[in-house]
Amino acid sequence: MELVQLSKSAALRKEYMSHLPAWRRPIVGYMLSLPLVALFLVLSMLIEQLLRYAYFPGSLLILSVLLSAFIWGVGPALLSLLFCIFALDYFLIPPTWHLDLNTLKDALQLVPFAISGLVIAFITAQRERARLEALAAEYEAKNIADQLEESYLKLEESNEKLQEASQLKDRFLSIASHELKTPITTIRGQAQLLLRRLNKQRELTSEMEGVKKTLEKINEQTGRLTALIDELLDVSSIHAGKMELHKHSSNLVMLCRDIIDDQHLLSGRTITFTAAQPEIMMEIDSDRIGQVVVNLVGNALKYSPPPRPVEVSLNVRQQWAYLRVTDHGNGVPKEQQERIFETFYRAPGAEVSAKGLGLGLAICKEIVERHAGRIWCESQPDVGSTFCVELPLMLCKD
Repeated sequence: MELVQLSKSAALRKEYMSHLPAWRRPIVGYMLSLPLVALFLVLSMLIEQLLRYAYFPGSLLILSVLLSAFIWGVGPALLSLLFCIFALDYFLIPPTWHLDLNTLKDALQLVPFAISGLVIAFITAQRERARLEALAAEYEAKNIADQLEESYLKLEESNEKLQEASQLKDRFLSIASHELKTPITTIRGQAQLLLRRLNKQRELTSEMEGVKKTLEKINEQTGRLTALIDELLDVSSIHAGKMELHKHSSNLVMLCRDIIDDQHLLSGRTITFTAAQPEIMMEIDSDRIGQVVVNLVGNALKYSPPPRPVEVSLNVRQQWAYLRVTDHGNGVPKEQQERIFETFYRAPGAEVSAKGLGLGLAICKEIVERHAGRIWCESQPDVGSTFCVELPLMLCKD
């Protein structure tokens, strides 16, 4: 790890040096250190001759150290400091062969000079370190940005592929549903025609009774297939954004009552219906809202025990109409109450107790939301479930 870190530091320093102009390279500073010190030494000696009184002789030489540090860095600055100390000792501090007060005074002049030069070198080293760290952070940020950009491009490519796959899937569902609907409708029509002819017969042989039962099963299963195909077509229209609503003024109470009567005749089950008022006029697509009511009542009949009734109520509060369909089945667990409105999702209990693709509630949700309403489920385990529909109460314009 230490070798890797050293290698990275060396590569980073090399990269940092490559961006510097040629005249700011450290090698140039090492070469110019001696001439620069000599220049300031000459200036110091000239000033000493001109002023004719005591002054600190390193006041100009320290500028050579500072200039080297500022332009070329800590290495040339330390070399310049070393040259300056030698120059001060040899040229500006008079030599003496015995130790006295004046000699100590002259020698002590080197101490603050050396300390000042070392401080400059230390500050320069800190500055270079900060620059390298900033460069390292910049390169790290650039690498992260490149990785993010690469990930973003891959994600965009994946999203495009998913969209293409989704479009192909929706197109396949639409084409397959249309192609299947025609032969299934023909089969069901022929089965119903034969059933009507057999029902006109007063007496049927045992063989014809078997044929009649077979035709009834064909009619039932083809009806189920037709309903599934209609749901697939609705889902395809929803995904393609082609579901159209044909709104007109409708009495929601009468619409619900007619559907409940039909469901009662088809199932033979008890379905209670209560409405807060005899008429609730709304601007809705009656066919689509009727589809919602049929689906909710049909689900309630599937999951509720036969002796228990299914309860449907219709109320009005302020500017909203509320439809509630209650069954007395096993209920829906809380963690599944949101997911049951997802396309193709079926609760574990529903997968065993009833057949279907899990499209009905998803279609209901889309229809209700297209009417600016909302749908949700309230349920308790082993007590039952209530599916609630909230629709805005908008009066029809004359």
